[in-house]
Amino acid sequence: MTQESHERHFKTNAMRQEYFRDLVVTRLQAMPPNISVSIGDHGDFSKNDLIREVREGSDVGKAAIEIEMTFLRNMPRLAQSL
Repeated sequence: MTQESHERHFKTNAMRQEYFRDLVVTRLQAMPPNISVSIGDHGDFSKNDLIREVREGSDVGKAAIEIEMTFLRNMPRLAQSL
């Protein structure tokens, strides 16, 4: 991989991660204000706390993004099973 293609790949990956982060934040913002979300061993988080974690890119935020993206990727298959 050339330096130019490596930089292009890095930039594309960064843009994708930013898009996923923004998508998850938008979906979290649409949730009711009094909801609590459990993120595995990390514990329970309020909607606003989880939005902050996602925006900051913490381990909790990364886990929340991965959970949400897995759900969205599986949604077509889940809808077919209804």
